Amino acid sequence: MTTSPETVFRQRLCRAKHCGRLFFICSHCDRGQCYCSVDCRHLARLDQLRAARRRHQQSPEGQCDHCDRQRAYRRRLSDASRSQAQKTVTDHASKPELTSDTIAQPHSRSLIAPLRLPSFAVGDPGSVVCRFCGRRGRFINPFHESG
Repeated sequence: MTTSPETVFRQRLCRAKHCGRLFFICSHCDRGQCYCSVDCRHLARLDQLRAARRRHQQSPEGQCDHCDRQRAYRRRLSDASRSQAQKTVTDHASKPELTSDTIAQPHSRSLIAPLRLPSFAVGDPGSVVCRFCGRRGRFINPFHESG
């Protein structure tokens, strides 16, 4: 993809706790992204949700919710044990045979796919690539002092 000389690239650091990777984004793709990939965004969201659940569980309302869930769980257990006691001991009903395909195999898919970094132009040290669309351009240091 060709890039016009006026294409602006912004330099960003990934805000994901485990990442912190430096990446570049062109003005065409820039929508305020603060994560370098979908995986980093997903993992950061999981951390946010975990922290929100922790805060809720430490609040008085969260503790009441926990008590209610435990009370319902204990009620379901006692109902199940009563129904088991009501069954006759000489129940000879046929049971379905277990086959090897009854048990599902767990998916061994990882949440984090290997991150594919864009390739930089060989022999052109000032070249940068947009992390999202692949546009190429030149990096211009905004803090360069002439002199």
